[in-house]
Amino acid sequence: MEKFYPVQIKRFFGSIVTIGYCGLRFWVEPSNPYFDYAFTFIFMFLLGIPHGAGDHLLIQKQKKDQGLSFSLLRFVGSYLGVMLLYALLWYYFPKISFVIFILISIFHFGDFENEELEKGVYAYFQKMSLGLGILGWIIYFHYDEVKVVLGDWVWALPTALPDYYPYLFLFGILLGFRRQSIYRYFNTLLTLLLGCFLPLLPAFVCYFACCHAVYSLSDMAEHLQLNVKSLLAKLLPFSILAFFMGFFFLKMNSNSYAIYYFFIFLSLLTMPHFWLMHQFVKKK
Repeated sequence: MEKFYPVQIKRFFGSIVTIGYCGLRFWVEPSNPYFDYAFTFIFMFLLGIPHGAGDHLLIQKQKKDQGLSFSLLRFVGSYLGVMLLYALLWYYFPKISFVIFILISIFHFGDFENEELEKGVYAYFQKMSLGLGILGWIIYFHYDEVKVVLGDWVWALPTALPDYYPYLFLFGILLGFRRQSIYRYFNTLLTLLLGCFLPLLPAFVCYFACCHAVYSLSDMAEHLQLNVKSLLAKLLPFSILAFFMGFFFLKMNSNSYAIYYFFIFLSLLTMPHFWLMHQFVKKK
């Protein structure tokens, strides 16, 4: 009974945080956007960034299991190299870079909703369907803000989206249901539904940091045979490094489009992280 509440809090962490923030906004009614920025910073720093900061631990463990040496300096150099190449792609070919980021996000979101490794055409179809449903749902219910964030940087967006889109995205989410991952599924579903009542940034962070990142950290901790608290402590220096990289990246670009550049920086972190997570964490 002592473990019941901590286990349930972990299982429904995203839903609990989203309910709490919705209630806070209802009572406080913040009109200052910095209120949402503070919420975004806290959970991105505590969970969102750390879930992508432990990739070196995966490679280190793999090398150790194979009896090979591991160079952190070489790993960081390769990691930053991939980020730099993707940044150049963003600079010269923003449309291609945007499409790549969307496709990676769709598959990555759909994959980590499931606790088990599954292969085959139908399994990949379900992952893409679920990931598209999740990302599409967030975009649809915050479309006015998405238009402001993207503007004409990538391409001209339609004035409005068809009314039937949310039904398509919900259908995609339903297709991704897995009985063995039922807690993740309902935690994500409730978080997405509640996120409709929040602005874009906190709604995205409630899913990305409090659902997706928590799932990813749980899988990583299991893979490395650590508890999540110990894993987060190990990742703290790298999370701080990533935070300062993001800070300087935003300072180098226009403050008027800070949210746009925030998502670009997130895509730069995602590119090398995506491949490593699917190569080493999902292959248990």
